[in-house]
Amino acid sequence: MINLRFLTKEDLPFLLEVRNDQSTRNNLENNSIFTLEDCKIWFESLKSPWYIIRVNNESVGYMRTNGSDIGCDIHPNYRRKSYAKMAYQNIMKDMDIATLWVFEDNFAKKLYQELGFKENGEQKIIRERKYIKMTYER
Repeated sequence: MINLRFLTKEDLPFLLEVRNDQSTRNNLENNSIFTLEDCKIWFESLKSPWYIIRVNNESVGYMRTNGSDIGCDIHPNYRRKSYAKMAYQNIMKDMDIATLWVFEDNFAKKLYQELGFKENGEQKIIRERKYIKMTYER
């Protein structure tokens, strides 16, 4: 049902549609709005793979990776359908350790706990909200 494929330059308008949405930006450390030109420059220097999350041949979100750091953003039209959970399970099946950052008040924190992530004690304050690091170990 769910499929992850490598992010391509052709996916950048979709990525920005998700990334620049206020409801997505509210839960990201960097809540800036990016242009397509900004995104193309970023894409050319990307070192770790990012993935497009596909369901029934339709893009529903994307998965970010940077070494063991992972993250997922789902298009607002496709949220609350377990796509993020399935995408995390898919990418984590081959990982012994994974880390992510989440705002303490983000509803997704419950999902991360269900997936086996635990707070590791690292935290910082971003826009007057507590931003915590969580770690998953197989």
